[in-house]
Amino acid sequence: GGKPTGTVECIPQQPTNSEDEYYCASYITERGQQTVQISPGQWRIEPPLPLLPSYVNILPGQASTLRFHLTLLDPIRRNTIHFPQDQMLLLQSNTFRTEQYASGARTLLPYQYAKDASQKQLEEQLNHETGDRRLDGNDIFETLGGYKDVAELVLERDEKRRKWKEIEGALPKLLDSNSNSMDVGRKVDINKLLEDEKRWGVWPGDTEFMTIERGVVLAVVAKESKQKMGLFSWMQDGGGVEEPVVVGTWSAVPDIN
Repeated sequence: GGKPTGTVECIPQQPTNSEDEYYCASYITERGQQTVQISPGQWRIEPPLPLLPSYVNILPGQASTLRFHLTLLDPIRRNTIHFPQDQMLLLQSNTFRTEQYASGARTLLPYQYAKDASQKQLEEQLNHETGDRRLDGNDIFETLGGYKDVAELVLERDEKRRKWKEIEGALPKLLDSNSNSMDVGRKVDINKLLEDEKRWGVWPGDTEFMTIERGVVLAVVAKESKQKMGLFSWMQDGGGVEEPVVVGTWSAVPDIN
């Protein structure tokens, strides 16, 4: 439900050949560069909702959701993927204002550190050189005690990972681009993240700096039975025999100009 906040449209691109028409976007196929025209669409930023059933209240710094739609005016084909003319694409992502981002990072860090610390403790227990010597098997009763301790560490690791996984998708991504997890005990400089010019920009039609993460692209496809388009129902202009299907991801880079 609700109403759109504004309209988003493409910036026409200058063709390399002056005889060609301006275009909105391009992509590469086995036939070289192809261009496509895209019609404007409406957008809105929606406030966060509680992560039910575990959380009945919104977490501090939880992401808002940016949603907008665009329509491909030309058919496109690349490898096995094909979109017909007038294909509607729905795009959504997490988005944070600066204060919201800082609060979300502080919310996530204890869960992140607890998960990583439990994983490190388990790995140290199992280390062949410096780990628990009871696991060498020299004494059956000592070995059983060692296995019991390892099993408890595995359960603890899994529980802390579950709690982290439950909230991390709605909070800022704090992982380094070159790693899958943060080093245990390493400080995260939130101020440095807030000063990263590649991360922060102003969304067209808005006034505050914001960052975009976890962008998802959905294509609207025909469905046999009538059904509203769920979270994108405010974009619908009529009856409802369509549904959105995830077809890819997207990201945005601030244009400092």
